[in-house]
Amino acid sequence: MSTFTKSALIATVLATASIMASAAISPTTRIGPQGEQLVALQGGGTLHIYKNGTMAEENAYGRPTVMANGQTLHEQNGTTIAMNGDEVARLSMEQYQQYRR
Repeated sequence: MSTFTKSALIATVLATASIMASAAISPTTRIGPQGEQLVALQGGGTLHIYKNGTMAEENAYGRPTVMANGQTLHEQNGTTIAMNGDEVARLSMEQYQQYRR
């Protein structure tokens, strides 16, 4: 086996391993219908992070919940987020408009 072939084989194996590793770590963040960032939380809830930095939390049943400013939340991957603001009314109105259509 030539040196080039060994190098190509090693590069292929490493590339495959990195792709498999990145696929195993599922992203906990996606973009919502209003352009907000949606973060999956432990326990099944979702954190809505709006462009201005304020946040709203939706419980596992899809209902907006009241949170204290500065309260810590945990993403599914274990990262901790401190609550900034409490946009319960905004999230409630967005859900109302979405389900009304």
